[in-house]
Amino acid sequence: MDLIAKIKQILFKPDKFFSALKEKTIQDSLLYYIILLAFNVVMSYLIFLAFGDFFTKSILNMLNLNIPLQSAKEFASVGYYILGYIFGVLFSFAIAAVLFVWLLIFGGNKGYTKAYQLYVYSETPSLLLKWIPFLNFFTWIYDLVLLIIGTKKIYNFSATKAVLIYVIPLTLIFIFLLFMLAASILFLRNTNFGLLYNIFEMPMFRWFVKK
Repeated sequence: MDLIAKIKQILFKPDKFFSALKEKTIQDSLLYYIILLAFNVVMSYLIFLAFGDFFTKSILNMLNLNIPLQSAKEFASVGYYILGYIFGVLFSFAIAAVLFVWLLIFGGNKGYTKAYQLYVYSETPSLLLKWIPFLNFFTWIYDLVLLIIGTKKIYNFSATKAVLIYVIPLTLIFIFLLFMLAASILFLRNTNFGLLYNIFEMPMFRWFVKK
């Protein structure tokens, strides 16, 4: 199945795709992830070049944070995006490992390969559309829907079980992250950013950004 056909089937016929998933290794899913993540990174970089100043200023003003704009924007240099891409590929193996263990707890013993395939293919909406401003939440919801459908089909779980094993822990994590976000904002508003800015201006950071 070619890349475009695979994307279409995952997005619009996920039941059929996951039911017929016969891949024996992670080779195809890894290549799929590498290509789509590269697309996502390139588009994210282009969007930042076009609208970076606007979004950066809006976020800093919204959070009432006194961070030098130049320092914040440098996080979007080519070097940081390349590094983020490399870590993104490596991180996919770690996330799949966590997913594998989590499914194993509930009796989903199909091996690490299936867990990796499930994770990668369920990430398709985010990989394709996450770079578009304000769509992150909707792509995340679509990812979750595909993850549930894929879990149900690959592991032969009931629909209720497939939903609950993700929704309950994700709800708890979401509540915890909201608390941490609120605490972080309060901390940052009362922190002197002079030291942080000096760290970003160190030669090693400046050299990497120029790369």
